[in-house]
Amino acid sequence: MTYWLNNLGIVSAMGVSQQATLDSLNSYNSATPILTLNSTLSAQQQPLYVGQVTSVALAQKKRINTFIDMCLAQLQTTIEQFSHIDKSRIAVVLGTSTSGIADGERARAHFEHTAQWPNDFHYYEQELATPAHYIAQKLDAQGPCYSISTACTSSAKALLSARALLKADMADVVICGGVDTLCQLTLNGFDSLASLSTGVCQPFSSNRDGINIGEGAALFVMSKGVSAITDTAIALYGGGESSDAHHISAPDPNGMGAQSAMQKALKQAQLAAHEIDYINAHGTATLKNDEMEALAINRVFGNNTPLSSSKHLTGHTLGAAGAIEAALCWLLLKGQGQYALPYNVLSTGGNLADVKVIKQAFKPKLRYCLSNSFAFGGNNASLVLGIANE
Repeated sequence: MTYWLNNLGIVSAMGVSQQATLDSLNSYNSATPILTLNSTLSAQQQPLYVGQVTSVALAQKKRINTFIDMCLAQLQTTIEQFSHIDKSRIAVVLGTSTSGIADGERARAHFEHTAQWPNDFHYYEQELATPAHYIAQKLDAQGPCYSISTACTSSAKALLSARALLKADMADVVICGGVDTLCQLTLNGFDSLASLSTGVCQPFSSNRDGINIGEGAALFVMSKGVSAITDTAIALYGGGESSDAHHISAPDPNGMGAQSAMQKALKQAQLAAHEIDYINAHGTATLKNDEMEALAINRVFGNNTPLSSSKHLTGHTLGAAGAIEAALCWLLLKGQGQYALPYNVLSTGGNLADVKVIKQAFKPKLRYCLSNSFAFGGNNASLVLGIANE
């Protein structure tokens, strides 16, 4: 059975469409960062680089719904192709870690000044399942509907859960992906862990010093059997998950959980390691993650498979990261060598295992990609996307 990723809606700091995202890949220059400086989110009002969707003002209410609406607009034609499907057979699975927290922060500030909650504030809008329910209501989808919140793996696991629903014949079509928005809680929480970069993050570099928080959304229309795609068809070939539970916020330094997730993904996809053309690494640019991930990748792939992190382009979009990074793989596969792979500017003398980090732009044709997501608590997920055979 083939699990088709029929179409993609994407919103991030790179742009608000497939083409805008691809244009950002081709035009990227490390001297002119895509990320933007922001001092309003930091409790100390410290200027920090964030992956902000600048076309939607930070002060706007219900930004998370706006991101979803932007993605659904990009998917409208494909969704209409499935209009003959019984509504009870259309499911929604979404990954998120913040849901409507930003609106809750604004409401709390209003309460502190007035001793009253805003009339238009409803607590349920902060609940993790709310974004999934919003999509279901917009589309009148009446199948299974839920959110997954496992920190940085949330939306990677949403894609795997969508695949499982199709395999179990609980749905014929699944709208799946992830969405998260910038908020003070997240940025200051990571700051309290001393995990934020003082500049633009530098994945896999010896002078890496932490992450940049980002925001965005990516939604796929996944189906089984017959594809709605008329040109290059992309499928989710496999995925692997593990949970090493090493530490609440630090990865297991030996990388065995990450290694297990990648090996399971390859096994499910029925591929050998050498058949993967590109790895989109989790690559947070923290000292511990990149050291662990390089070690795990080296054990599975050696130094033969080109890899890079894209978090210097989008920021770390948290619950949306797995879907957005899978989306970049989807776009590169579909582009067939027209668009540059993300590359990482490295300083010398790193203490990482020997892996093939992409250091300059190049445009190879790809057949199979692997995308990694590794989360707090030792929750790991790897996805294999590829050009479909049938």
